[in-house]
Amino acid sequence: MRPSDKIATAFIILGTILIALAIIIPTAAWMSVRNDRHAQSYTILKIGVLEPVDSLSPFIGLTKTSSLFYSLVYDGLQSLDENLEAVPNLAVGCYPVPTTDSEMQASGAPYGSVWQYNLTTNAQWSDGEPFTADDVVWNINFNALNYEAMWDNQQFSYFMKDAVKIDASTVRVHFYDRATGTPMPVSYAYMISMPMLPKHMMEGMNAFDISFNWSGVFPESDMPIIGTGPFMVNRDIRDEWLSGDRLTLVRNPNYHAEEDRGLEAQIDKIQICVYDDPVAMRLALLNNQVDVARFPHEVFSTIVNDSQAGRSKHVTTFQGLGPAQDLVYLSWLMGTSYWGGDGPNRARLDPEIRTALAMATNRSYVVEEFFNGFAEEATTITSPINELWHCEPTQDELIPYNIERANQVLEDAGYVHMDGDDVRECTNASYAVQKGLVSEGTKLSFSMAVPMGDTPGSEDIAQYIDAEWARVGVDLNIVILNPEVLTLCPYAEDVGLITRSGSLDPNEILFTQSKRAVNGWSDTGYSSVLYDKSYNRSVSSMSYQDRKAAVDECQRIHYLDLPYQNLVYPYQLYAWSNHSLLGWGNWSEHPGLSLENTWGANPLLFDLVPVSRVYYLESLYPIAYTVAIACGVSGLALLGLGLRRQRIRSAL
Repeated sequence: MRPSDKIATAFIILGTILIALAIIIPTAAWMSVRNDRHAQSYTILKIGVLEPVDSLSPFIGLTKTSSLFYSLVYDGLQSLDENLEAVPNLAVGCYPVPTTDSEMQASGAPYGSVWQYNLTTNAQWSDGEPFTADDVVWNINFNALNYEAMWDNQQFSYFMKDAVKIDASTVRVHFYDRATGTPMPVSYAYMISMPMLPKHMMEGMNAFDISFNWSGVFPESDMPIIGTGPFMVNRDIRDEWLSGDRLTLVRNPNYHAEEDRGLEAQIDKIQICVYDDPVAMRLALLNNQVDVARFPHEVFSTIVNDSQAGRSKHVTTFQGLGPAQDLVYLSWLMGTSYWGGDGPNRARLDPEIRTALAMATNRSYVVEEFFNGFAEEATTITSPINELWHCEPTQDELIPYNIERANQVLEDAGYVHMDGDDVRECTNASYAVQKGLVSEGTKLSFSMAVPMGDTPGSEDIAQYIDAEWARVGVDLNIVILNPEVLTLCPYAEDVGLITRSGSLDPNEILFTQSKRAVNGWSDTGYSSVLYDKSYNRSVSSMSYQDRKAAVDECQRIHYLDLPYQNLVYPYQLYAWSNHSLLGWGNWSEHPGLSLENTWGANPLLFDLVPVSRVYYLESLYPIAYTVAIACGVSGLALLGLGLRRQRIRSAL
C-alpha cells in the first residue's frame, strides 16, 4: 500500500471513530445528567396559587390546591396520562374477572361484578413500610363498611361490597347493589380515584374521626404525612401549613413508577407558594420567583398582552377547558333533606318556572362580560373536554335565551302580574298552588346564596341575573355567604350560584345527581325515577356503546329537569416560565399535562427538565460538529448528530 493510501485510510478510520464518539458522548452525557442528580444544581418547581391547601387531610380539603397536594403525596390504584386516559399506578393492571373463573362459576355472579387488581411490588410508604395488598383491602373495606361516614369516596364506595386479598400483590373487589344486596356489574372500576392511605397507621381510627376530625398528620411519626406518591413532605409540614404562605415537598427517591413504568422525576423539590394578590403572583412569575400559576382572567389578559408584545418572552400562556371539568351553575333546592331544609319559596319546584328563568339568562353575556371570553356556554353537566362522555342537547331540546318567550311561559303557567305589580304572583291555575307547594298570591320571589369570591365576579353575576329575571317578573334576594359556611352548612335558600369540578369518568357527577346521593353528595336533593333508571344502566353497562347511551340519557334528563341551570364552563388560565424549566408540553393536544390532572401522579412531573441540564447537553454539540467536520466527513457527521440531537430534544 502506498504511503498516501495509508494516510488516507488512517484518516478514514480516525474520522469514523470520532463520528462514533461525537454521537455517543452526548448520549452518555445525557444519561449521566439524568442519573447523577448532583451533577447539576438542585431543581425546584415553584407553583403559585391563590387559594391555599385548606386541610392536610384528603377527606376534608376542597380547594384545587388541596387536590394538587394530595395527588403529590398519595397514590390511587390508577392515574390519568397526558391524554386523560387511565394508566397504572399502584395497580399495574386491573380487569373484570371472566365468568370462566372458578370463583365466578361457583358464585354465579354476573360479569363485571368482580374486578381484579394486580398491584405493584415496588411501592413503599414514605416511612419505609412496604405497600401490600393488605393496604388496599383495608382502604376498600373501610370505605365500603363505613359508607355514610366516609362521605368523600361515596361515588366509588356505594357499590363496593368488599375487597379480598388473593395474595401479597393481588386483590379482588366485589361490587353489588347496596339497596338490594345483589351482585352488580360496575363499569367505572377501571378508574377508582381513592387515595390509598397506610393501614399500619390508621387501622385503629374510627370512620367519623377520619372523615371529620383527622388533621391528616401523624404528629408522633418522623414522617408526619405518609403516602406512596412521587413526592414526600418534610417534618415541618404542619408548621408550614399553619403559616399559610408555602408548602414544601421533596422528591420520593423510592417512587415505584421508576421501576414499574420507567418514569423518573427530574424535580428535586416542589414549593406551593400562596399569594393573596394575583398581581403580586404575576410579578413573581415575571421575576422567576414562580415557575407556573393559574390566574384570574383580568391578570391573565395582562400576561397575554405582555407576551404578545415581547415584554415577557420567557413566559408561555395557556387558556382552555381543563381536566377538572369546572362548571358554574345555579343549583336549585329540589327537595327536603338535612342539606337545606325546605327553602323559602317552594314555587321553585315548578319546572315551568325553572325553564322560564333559564330562558331569561343570557349565558353568552356571562361568558363575555364576566369571564372576558375565557369560558364556554354550558349545556349539560359533563364538560366538552370529556369527549368520550359529553352530550350536547339536540336543537329541539336546547333552552334558548329569549326574554319574550320566558314571559309567555310564566304567563301560560298561571304566574301573572296583579294590580300592576312588577313581581308575578301564583294563581289557582299554577302548578305551585295546585300541588300545594305555596298558597295563592305567593309572589315569585326567590333567595340566592352566593359564595363570596368562589367564582370570579360571582357577586356581579348574581346582580346581573337579578336584573334579567326582573324583566320576566321574578324577584331575587341575594345572600352573600362565606364559601366555608356554604360548604359545611349547605344553603337553606332557593338557589345557589356554585362552581364544581369532577372526575373524568362520568360516574362521579352522575352519582351526585341520583337519589342515592340525596343525603350525601347531592347539593339539590334532586331525584327522578327516569334519571335513576338511566343512571343504573350507566353503572352496570359493560360496553362503551351501551354505557354511552345511558350517560347521554342522564345528561338530557338532567338538563331538561333543571335542578342545575348550567351557565358556563370556565377555562383554566395558566402561565409558566421557561427560564428555569423546560418540557411543559402542549396542553391543548395533551390536556392531562395540566396541573389540574390531580388523579394520581401527573405526567408533567416526569417531563419537566431543568434548563441548565439542557444547556449542558447542548454545549457538547459544537465540539462534536467541529471535530467531525475537521475530519472531512461532515455530511455523515451532521446526519448522525442531527438525528441524535432531534431524539434528545424530542424527549425534552
